[in-house]
Amino acid sequence: MRIAILNLTGGGVSGGYKRYLSTMLPRLAASPQISEILCASPSSFGVEKWAPATAKVKFTACEPFRFMRHAPDPGLKRALDEFRPDLIFVPIERHLRYRNVPVVTMVQNMGPLSGVKVVSGIVEKAKCLAQVFETRLALKRSAAVIAPTEYVKNFLVRNLGLPAAKVQIINYGSSSVPRNVRPPAGLAPMPGSFVFAAGSLEIYRGLEDLIKAMVPLKTAFPGLKLLLAGTARQATQPYFQELKDLSSRSGVADDVLWLGDLPDEELSWCYQNCSAFAMTSRVESFGFVALEALAHGCNCVSSDSPCLPEIFKDTALYYRPGDSEALAKSTGEILARDPEEREKYKVKAFKRAWQFSWEEAAEKTIRLFTDVSGS
Repeated sequence: MRIAILNLTGGGVSGGYKRYLSTMLPRLAASPQISEILCASPSSFGVEKWAPATAKVKFTACEPFRFMRHAPDPGLKRALDEFRPDLIFVPIERHLRYRNVPVVTMVQNMGPLSGVKVVSGIVEKAKCLAQVFETRLALKRSAAVIAPTEYVKNFLVRNLGLPAAKVQIINYGSSSVPRNVRPPAGLAPMPGSFVFAAGSLEIYRGLEDLIKAMVPLKTAFPGLKLLLAGTARQATQPYFQELKDLSSRSGVADDVLWLGDLPDEELSWCYQNCSAFAMTSRVESFGFVALEALAHGCNCVSSDSPCLPEIFKDTALYYRPGDSEALAKSTGEILARDPEEREKYKVKAFKRAWQFSWEEAAEKTIRLFTDVSGS
């Protein structure tokens, strides 16, 4: 079976997408059912720098995705003509037609589809509407769709009318924790106690809840800090500024530390040493950082937004998104736990993380590819 993996992004790559591709590629290539893989990405993707190289995988460049362009660009078409794929896998909600080759699409971003606020400004809202159009088209015309959670599958079936048999739930896996960890560079003085959150600075992340919650929390727990890992893309810079302005108005600017993008070793240190991990998203298709927090044994608090309870289960305390008082209360309960209680939730987090397997994800994906391609 010859698989073409087409990364039809606008040129960028999120941390979750990068983790998925770098982890799944070698597992797919290791399967005796797959003879070759063609992996196409925009040059700015830089996939050859971070994806493991194997004899079965060939990398090629394609142009960044453009609205309403559903045929391969000339260079990609030549590569596909030469490769002759049995199946095309698009790990993002984009439609591409090539001859009569069946396409499997994976849903990564539920923000635009779900209706939660994900952007601001006329131009960005127009782009969001275009993304919804492209997503619907891709899902309707795919031979099969991979949903990373039950929430995503149910949404696609109920709201988009996709046949349930067309949508397969394949969870992501839990990755190993780096052995050599270190605190973020420039983090001085070292905070004695801190709440940690990670992920790109997007509107749907709801980080304003955490900043507001810090007001009562710093009173109840003197010296407490909030560490935030992640950066804002150009379109969400205004949101980033709003968050900083909110922290200033709330009197917690000195207690909120913006760490930017961190290497895995520093990110892992934050997970391992935080007093509480917080997830405030309004919606997620899966939530890689939630699984990372579990894999590090974090004591967690989360919004009850879809699909987070599906990932955390009983390992987290929950609050209603937007209710910063409830978030402060739940976070305070975690911070007040004695060592025995903290260890109890740490073990629960580890056990939950172990239930997510990359090997199982690869097996289910290969089985789906085989069924769709008829190989």
